[in-house]
Amino acid sequence: MSDASTKRRPSARTASTAATVEERSHGSTARQSGPESLWTLFRVIFALSALSWGGLALMAQLELHYVERERRFTPVEYSDLVALAWMTPGAVGCNVAVQVGYALRGSIGAWVAGFASVLPFFCTMTAFATFYQAPFIRALATPGLIDQFAIVLAALIGLTWYRQTRALVHEPLEWASATIACLVLLTVHGTAAFVLLLAGSFAAGWIASPARGGKLKVSLSFADKLVVLALIALIVLFATPLSPYYATRLIWPRLAGAGVTLFGGGFSALPVLKALFEAPGLGVSAREFTLAFTLSPVSPGPLLNVVPFLGYLVQGWPGAVEATCALFIPSGILIVFARRHTHRLLETHQRFEHGMRMLRAATTAFLLTAVVRIGEHTPHEAAYLVTAAFALVCLARFKMPVYAVYAIVAVVFGAAHLLGFR
Repeated sequence: MSDASTKRRPSARTASTAATVEERSHGSTARQSGPESLWTLFRVIFALSALSWGGLALMAQLELHYVERERRFTPVEYSDLVALAWMTPGAVGCNVAVQVGYALRGSIGAWVAGFASVLPFFCTMTAFATFYQAPFIRALATPGLIDQFAIVLAALIGLTWYRQTRALVHEPLEWASATIACLVLLTVHGTAAFVLLLAGSFAAGWIASPARGGKLKVSLSFADKLVVLALIALIVLFATPLSPYYATRLIWPRLAGAGVTLFGGGFSALPVLKALFEAPGLGVSAREFTLAFTLSPVSPGPLLNVVPFLGYLVQGWPGAVEATCALFIPSGILIVFARRHTHRLLETHQRFEHGMRMLRAATTAFLLTAVVRIGEHTPHEAAYLVTAAFALVCLARFKMPVYAVYAIVAVVFGAAHLLGFR
């Protein structure tokens, strides 16, 4: 009797422990799958944007938080957000943030996430514009420090490319799509090639899909039609040649139209912004325009963070606000519009879903190409190789936040500079 009782007690404790583990597991799942509060959404996006140097860095941080830590999205679901962000004009990192907000809390979540992703670099670049004559601001544009930060960014982007490739590229056709995309991006320049690459990848997946039949059904509400007409009107205004008088007076609507046509991020925007802001009557000199892009890597956010700086030079703080709203609000509205209708097609149309799979594979090439471009424009010296190795170990092995890596690199660079090392 005693032996039997003794044998049963561990079983009871084991069952109790298993129940406790199960309850914790269910509690954790409920916490992760519950609705995200708007304040939490704003706080998280704001913090990630404030600590992300470059739009691709923001994308990587969003993936780390919402896919790996919080598990709000699966890798495939998040890759859909990234693929659609590349397909849509505007700042790619902000486009992903807006989609995250929309997926978690609907339209109001999209507005909150978009505002939170823009606010950090708006404040930083507007402050730079306010005090850009100060020696301290010019010291931040030291080429050596910017190159060190670029190496850390390359390590973060490279790690993200490795993870996305493992998750998204499996079949031979997907590998072919990713490889061809890399070759095209490394050898051909221009936004036309960018757009054609995305369209070609999707078309290849559509044609190669084993599914046949089915019709694409896209129904637009009256509000959707108004949005489309408004965006078309802004594009027409941007494309129409105007006299200097009207070009100056309509600078913000024209900037909004330009924002709806800018694919590929900030580098594709440089000639467009130069033509808009160096126009007679606006007062932005070529030297000031160049300084804005020089300070851009020092500030968090995508390369399009130069817009508040340029807006401030035109019209002070009101100009910074108007320029930021003009560039980022239309593209934010467009990405929500595209997300809503694309999500329906992914659920109902197999050929469309297969096309998106090829598109996801092709978008991994943008990350690899970004690493190659950064490597081409930084000195090939031992110090930068050490920085790259240090960043990879910190990010991949120890899971350190990227801002901590930036801070350590900045401190070491500053100490070496004070000691006379170059």
